[in-house]
Formats: sequence, structure tokens, C-alpha cells
Amino acid sequence: QGPPADLVQHLSDPLPQHTVLDLLGIEREEWPRIQESVRQLLVVGAGNKEASASAKADLTAYFAKLVEQRRNSPGADLISAMAAARDGEEQLDDRELAVMALTLALSGQDTATCEISDIVYLLLTRPELMERLRSRPGTLTDVLHELLRHIPFRKGVGIPRVALEDVELDGVRIPAGDFVHVSYLTANRDPERYPDPHAIDPDRPNRPHMTFGWGGHRCIAMPLAMAELEVAVGRLVERFPGLRLAVPPQEVRWDTETIRRFPLELPVAW
Repeated sequence: QGPPADLVQHLSDPLPQHTVLDLLGIEREEWPRIQESVRQLLVVGAGNKEASASAKADLTAYFAKLVEQRRNSPGADLISAMAAARDGEEQLDDRELAVMALTLALSGQDTATCEISDIVYLLLTRPELMERLRSRPGTLTDVLHELLRHIPFRKGVGIPRVALEDVELDGVRIPAGDFVHVSYLTANRDPERYPDPHAIDPDRPNRPHMTFGWGGHRCIAMPLAMAELEVAVGRLVERFPGLRLAVPPQEVRWDTETIRRFPLELPVAW
């Protein structure tokens, strides 16, 4: 297309969406419908409550029907693979499988889109980091992990946990049944774990961060997300050595309607 171009439109949005929808084996003509329902589901605010509920119901019904089809006629897609998976005698039932597919469709688009946009914006506004990647491409993975630690891509603290029993943590009693929000944003800036936590340090010793969760809640798609980031950011730096913002940084418009935190548009030139 030639410069200027919107990096969100041409890279951040389509790459994660196409990747996860293709893995799930969703027909291409259905992609716009799924993408619009996902967008509606992510919009926050009282005014969008009905639209969000409708989008959730539509996606739930769609994946329930898709699971039924894949049970009867499996293919080479991820839903078919999960339908056939067993742990001894245990197997996902149709409802569990539909919820899993919906979660993958939602998370597979949401997080990678935000991170590609946020990371590229940061690189374009901090020339020393961009130059570091250009001159030392072998450090790409380490730099990405440091940026994932540093950048909050959501507004809020994520999915709540539920206390299954009474527990005391650091002198605070949490009764059974209470909701507990775990702030990975705070954990990623813990000064006891990361010296000078608010600074971006590409040479920081490799310490696991919380952006993908931890333990039983660790994101199962982390390898896929890292592959997408390495391909998107690595190839972008390699192929466009003169890449720059086409507008002043203060003119970049940011998402304010959903729980996400990323630029709605990223006009670039080269």
C-alpha cells in the first residue's frame, strides 16, 4: 500500500485474529461475524450491557453448534483435537469444549493485538530500544519479555479468583466465598523482584513475569503468543529499518471503551 499506513489495521488486528480463527477451523466467511461479537463483548460501560450479553449469547450458541459438528465430523483443527483428547476416562463434554473454544477465540485475539500495538508504539517512541533490536536481533525474545513485564495491556486487574476456604494472607483474613483480584500489574513492578521496576532494562536478568499468569492459571497459549510477537515485531524491525510514527505521539488515539489498553490506530511511515 505504501506509506503512510495504519499498523493496527494491517498487522496488529488481523494477524492474531486470523491465527486463532484458523487454528479453530472457523470458515473464513464467518470471521467478520466472530470479530464483531468479540468486539462487542469487550466494550465496558452500562450502556453496552445488553449488546455485550447478546454478543456473548451469540458466540456461545455458535461454538456449541460448532462443537457438535466437530464431534460428528472431526477435522485437523484445534476444536477437533480437544474433542478427541482424553485423560484416562475423562474427556471434555460439549459445554466445556464450547466454553474452551470461546475463550480461545476471545483471548487469542484480544491479548496479542494489544501487545503487538503497545510494543511497536513503545519501540517507535524510544529510539534507543528500536536501535537495540536492529543491532542485536538475537536479543528479541529477552527484550519482548521485558516489555511484556513493563506494559499493562489491560485497565484493571483481570479475572477474579474465589476463596474456597477461609485463609489468612499477610495478616488479612479472606473468608470462603470472597472474590480475590490478583494484580499481575503490581506483581510485574514488584521492587523486591525487579530492581528499578519502572525502568525498561533489556539487559535485566531473566526473571519470569506475571503477564501470562502463573501455576494452574498460566496461559496455555503462551508459546503461540510469543511466536506471534516474535514474528510480528522481529519481521517488522527487519523489513522496515526506517519505520517511524507518521503523527506526533500525542496524536495517537487510545482505546477508552473496552478493558483493553492499546492504540486504536498506529499511523506509520518508512
